[in-house]
Amino acid sequence: MMAGEGWTSRLLTGWAEDMQAAGIGVWRPDGGVYQAHETGIVIRAVPDRPDRLITLAAYPLGTALAGLADHQLAVQIRVRAGQDPRDCDDLADAVHDRYDGAAGVTWGGIAVVQVWRQSYTSLGDDTNGRWSRSENYYLDTMRPTARNSD
Repeated sequence: MMAGEGWTSRLLTGWAEDMQAAGIGVWRPDGGVYQAHETGIVIRAVPDRPDRLITLAAYPLGTALAGLADHQLAVQIRVRAGQDPRDCDDLADAVHDRYDGAAGVTWGGIAVVQVWRQSYTSLGDDTNGRWSRSENYYLDTMRPTARNSD
């Protein structure tokens, strides 16, 4: 399997593509350099540039029920913006407004039954004075495998 072909990679890539289509940020799957005026979207990494950044990182919530394809997953969305903390809040609000309560979507070919923001907190400012927030979204998805197909 090539990098980016796994279930989690496809889901996060699909979400990043949807964010770009909604005008929330710019997704460059090839790792291209973001311009200073852009809001970059990346998976797991937290590069120093650009100042405005959205990072997606999946983490498990628990085990799925045997025989069922129903799967619950958490995605931490780290949002970073400028030196005015309101800029960070505004970017996080754009993500929240688009995705909290989303239902019946497909990202990266993966059915997402529903999405909701479970929690968030400020991460304060970094050494460059840029403010960050951590947003935790929960997703009910379908993840069929050889043993879990219903």
